[in-house]
Amino acid sequence: MNFILSFAVFMLLLGIVVTVHELGHLVIARLNGVFCEVFSFGFGPVLMSKKDSKGTEWRFSLIPLGGYVKMMGDADASSVKEADNTNYTEDELEKGSLHRKKPWQRLLIAAGGPFANFIFATVIYINVSTFNGLPEFNNTITVASEDSVAYTSGLRTGDIIIKANGQAITKFEEIREHIIGSRGKVLNLEINRSGQTQSLSIEMFKKEGDKVVPVIVLGISPKDVIYKKLPILESITSSISMTYNMAIENIDGIIKILIGKSSPKNVGGIISIFKVSSDSAEAGILSFIMMIAMISVALGAINLMPIPVLDGGTVVISAIEWLTGKPMNKKLVESIFMVGLILVVGLMLLGTWNDISNLKVFKVVENLFK
Repeated sequence: MNFILSFAVFMLLLGIVVTVHELGHLVIARLNGVFCEVFSFGFGPVLMSKKDSKGTEWRFSLIPLGGYVKMMGDADASSVKEADNTNYTEDELEKGSLHRKKPWQRLLIAAGGPFANFIFATVIYINVSTFNGLPEFNNTITVASEDSVAYTSGLRTGDIIIKANGQAITKFEEIREHIIGSRGKVLNLEINRSGQTQSLSIEMFKKEGDKVVPVIVLGISPKDVIYKKLPILESITSSISMTYNMAIENIDGIIKILIGKSSPKNVGGIISIFKVSSDSAEAGILSFIMMIAMISVALGAINLMPIPVLDGGTVVISAIEWLTGKPMNKKLVESIFMVGLILVVGLMLLGTWNDISNLKVFKVVENLFK
């Protein structure tokens, strides 16, 4: 896929999941009587706009990477500070300003975005599993390349993994769980190759000087796939479970990185999202739709983390004010949000650094001077 088409696919994916997120905030805000001044598809210069019957200005902006909703009383689209509201009367502010609403209402509005992402992903999974069938992979593998950890450790395309760390394997998802659990350790496999049983021990780490760095990609994928359609009730329960498990897995992964139980090199950035969006689109429309659902869950899960500046931080602060019955000190809240902003920007920069490092840009430059 050429770069222009890949970029268009990337913008479409990011635009969909962020727009769904912001629509979640808008819907819950309106239900709680908050006046939404602006809803923008994209950022930057406004290409066209139109006000609806509720007075909200709907904008289409130049840079189609997501969007935002700006509510009455906001100093900016982040909803952190209350503006100097000279354009509204006190009665209008009391009725429609986000910052004048009760803590439990602000909590619901903050949580509306992430839960919109979860509901959106669940609806995708329900439709796919009901009408097309969800992919099921057996335990026969394809090895990515001769440069992969899998190949150098002795795995080959067509191998059937029958045990991992002593536990029986019947489907690829079980293999994936053992790969994740064995990062930084040794993954012991029992395989069937052409009717013969073999044992392999794969080091899921590599040494870089004095450091031991966990291996995060083994380099295998499922070889065979079948699509299993589910009855509607089973599809609903299965889809809810899938969304929940993905959300927990995303949150758990970030927490492990923050507390030092997982390598910071596991953090991916915007380039990683660009690559997976392009790869999924190349694999077909179903793959791309499923990737939209997965990114939607990831966005919702990360935003629900109790980090100031994310929705989860607003949920926690609103909950504290609800329970104590009094507002937190504004200066303290602003300071907390600044710390959260630094943390989030730091993670974004780390992800971008890891992406660039994985592209081996520095090694190429270094080799030019050798």
